[in-house]
Amino acid sequence: MGKQRITVCLPPVGPGGLKQAIEQAMAPFWYDREDRPHPDWVGEWSYWFVSGAGCLFDVLPGHEDDPRLVRYDDWTEPAEDLPPSRCHGGPRGILDLDTPRAAEARRAAGTWTAYRAFADGYPPALPFRHFAERVRNLEPDHVREAAVAAFREQPLIQAIEADPALEERFTFDPVRRFDEDLETYVTRHVAAVLPTPALLTLDGRWVEAGGLDYKQMFNAYLDGLPGDTMVVRVLYHS
Repeated sequence: MGKQRITVCLPPVGPGGLKQAIEQAMAPFWYDREDRPHPDWVGEWSYWFVSGAGCLFDVLPGHEDDPRLVRYDDWTEPAEDLPPSRCHGGPRGILDLDTPRAAEARRAAGTWTAYRAFADGYPPALPFRHFAERVRNLEPDHVREAAVAAFREQPLIQAIEADPALEERFTFDPVRRFDEDLETYVTRHVAAVLPTPALLTLDGRWVEAGGLDYKQMFNAYLDGLPGDTMVVRVLYHS
């Protein structure tokens, strides 16, 4: 049991009817609904709040004053004072989905290029899993310790760990993280910008999954929605 976010897609609705529309869309997935589809049916949520903290939408420039934008947060106390360029939801057509994806594409490409250039100055390194597999026959208490020690003996890893800024940028296991071509790396990171762990579609489907396929589907679904579709971030307890 815990809290996570879902992106709820709704037919056009004004500010006064938004919460009721969300309630109607979420109702089929309530734990305590009486008309259960079958005896073993289990719902998805016990309570929910309008809240996009941590996964806010950008507002398309020129539409910051649109009254349909959702700027209140039912969960955060005190409520966050959002800038005009950010919101918890609104009509799909005035949400700027492209700018944050483009920014992430630039960031990811820069990180990938910087790592490859840096790594070229050192002997080729191996990913952490190589060392974990090599020492797996040791006593359980010593497996990770021995693997980490061997992994850190590599000149490339030593150089990265010697610079906190590089370590933060390239992570603990950079050989694994950057073991893909530039296009694949950028695509994977861009796909992760917009999705929440779950999506409630216009036709009432609760989609919850992980991985690149789900994230790409999420992006394509939002991109294909009519411009007047309301898209709102919701925090729910499962």
